[in-house]
Amino acid sequence: MSDEGRPPTFVSNVQLNVDPSEQPRQDPGCPPPLDSRGTESEEVPSEECIVELENVTVKFRISEADIVAQVYPNCMTLSEIKQDMGRKFEVDPSLLVLRQDGRIPCDTLPLNSTALDEFGIHEFQLQLRPDQKGGSDSSMAKLDLEVYYDKHRLADFITVHISGDDTQDGQAKSVVVEIENAAIVKPFLCGYRDKISGKEYLDAFTQTGPYFDKMKFRKYKSRDTQTWEHKEKTLNTAHEQSVQCFLDGINVLYVSAANDFTIVPGKYQTFAQKERAERKLEKILLIQRNWRRWILWKYIRLRAKEYRLLVSNREDEDKRYEKCVEERVERNAVLKQFPKTKDDFDLLFAEVGRWKKAELKRITANYEGPARIAEVTILLDKEIQLLNGVERQRDLVFKAMEDFRLEQLLKEMGKPIEWIGYKDCKIHMDLLSTQRVRFLTEIYKDLKKPLKKEERLELLRQVMAVIQEEACYPNFPELFDLFDREKNLLLYTTSSDVEILRKRQAILFFDLIKFTKGPPKNRTPSRMCIVCKKVKAFGEFAIRTRQSHVDTCKHCYYLKLTATENTVYQSILRCIHRDERKRKCTTSFAFVMQSDDVRHIIDKIWHGHSALSKSENLSELRLPRWNKSDDWAPWNCICLTERETRDHYKIDDIEKVYDPKFVLHVSNLHMLARSLFHTLAAVAVEFQETGQWWQVGMNQQRSSKLDAV
Repeated sequence: MSDEGRPPTFVSNVQLNVDPSEQPRQDPGCPPPLDSRGTESEEVPSEECIVELENVTVKFRISEADIVAQVYPNCMTLSEIKQDMGRKFEVDPSLLVLRQDGRIPCDTLPLNSTALDEFGIHEFQLQLRPDQKGGSDSSMAKLDLEVYYDKHRLADFITVHISGDDTQDGQAKSVVVEIENAAIVKPFLCGYRDKISGKEYLDAFTQTGPYFDKMKFRKYKSRDTQTWEHKEKTLNTAHEQSVQCFLDGINVLYVSAANDFTIVPGKYQTFAQKERAERKLEKILLIQRNWRRWILWKYIRLRAKEYRLLVSNREDEDKRYEKCVEERVERNAVLKQFPKTKDDFDLLFAEVGRWKKAELKRITANYEGPARIAEVTILLDKEIQLLNGVERQRDLVFKAMEDFRLEQLLKEMGKPIEWIGYKDCKIHMDLLSTQRVRFLTEIYKDLKKPLKKEERLELLRQVMAVIQEEACYPNFPELFDLFDREKNLLLYTTSSDVEILRKRQAILFFDLIKFTKGPPKNRTPSRMCIVCKKVKAFGEFAIRTRQSHVDTCKHCYYLKLTATENTVYQSILRCIHRDERKRKCTTSFAFVMQSDDVRHIIDKIWHGHSALSKSENLSELRLPRWNKSDDWAPWNCICLTERETRDHYKIDDIEKVYDPKFVLHVSNLHMLARSLFHTLAAVAVEFQETGQWWQVGMNQQRSSKLDAV
């Protein structure tokens, strides 16, 4: 093919930039270079001439009808070309002669210095030296084209000239084209031999090459052609008459037609079609094998993608779990350092209890007798100091949060009444009582602010004018007298201590805000606590699912309990509620359970550890369902860690996974839970048997779309 895409390379012609005296002497028969034979008498400049390196086509005319072509770089000398042609014709290069225009150029002359035609082709006459005919090798040296083509299978080259009208840039180009010898070895089909001449005549075979799928693509552009010509020749056969039925000129061979049968030719089938039909089964098997391979490859890729997705989800889940654990530890550390609520102080008391238990274990293991008594006494003093410190901190927090609690109470009292109406529309009703509460709340906040003397006097006059309308308040005279006394002190004294008056004013004014006009309300149901012997409303009594009657108030019940981490049990209960809501089980027992019931289930039934791993870390324990198809209940749950809970919910058949002994152990604990929560079990049986269970918790307002308001 053409070397047109090759980047241009430049070579220096050494015969053009040397001094004439230093040039090598030429043979007497060598003409000067073509570049030096100018038509004009101009002097050739002495500066160096740069010639672009390219491939050119060289034609060698051997005889009138025999011509061969080759491609050589334009920097090659004629001696190098002779060596290449001698190798291809298997002739000594010294016997070859190249002529151009009737002259024999010098062997050292480069190709670019010879003459070329209008298409850029260099043409030479290739001959043998005349004096070699008398030598000893006269019978051996020969320019044989069969050696050139058949033995070496060399390709010919031609130069195709493309005019500027057919190119993109509009410039004429010369392209070197290689003619490939695509001849094939023709198979022997059949034939006959002429007895007189002795020649063999074979059946015809087309010159078309092999199938395209068997050819190797070598990135070249070509056009396969074939040429043929008609040849007619008369032949003499050995017999000019039929020999199938005649024995001689008179007798005729009789052939019976009883066993003859007719053969009807079918559809013509070429040899290639026959081979393809025989290979049909192999191709079918190949297609099936590759199809199954593709199906398997696709299945493996799909399963690998699912596996990678599961692994990434598991890693993300582990990262989220670790992050939640870290946040929980940090949150507990902050709560222990700066406790505010009752649950926060319960964490501190529980921490003191764990510390005391660890110290008692250490004392029991290391001391005996009087030394142990002394250590226990020291431990008791330390425990008392820690408990007193926690109690003092709780009193300080209680006093500091008193104003906040009063503010939240006033904010709640001043809220309008809200409910869900027609088509889930949220309705607000602002009564005169709620407006009164908000108005008096603003005055209460102004009274709590530190003001100057003139501003305070003006505020007192306004307040006294406002409370004139609240004469029905029982402590109205005392409240009015307090405001009047403060006003007189500010007017007639230069310095006075009114802080005590202002504290009393705030207490009475807050009581005035809570006071409601109208007839007294009915007396709320009350009951006496058996522990503190105080009569309290039913709302102040602790209600548990395991009790049979109400007897202990919340304060006394809290004193009877040991200090526990209620926040942990509350988080476990919230997890149970969340799981039941996801499963749309709004009638589950989980929604009537309390954190104290969860604590009792974990501590008394499951002994405060996981049923599988025996882990005692309360922050990781959960109470999932034992049987996923049934609603959650104290007798249908199991104590597991968070990771074990996720794996437990992936089990379809419990009896196939867990050991029978473990299943029996869990069943016994479920029987214990049913006996401890027998009242809850009885209520469940009653509602299920009477058919009234569906009516529980079906308040339509609770399922309203509040987000759409």
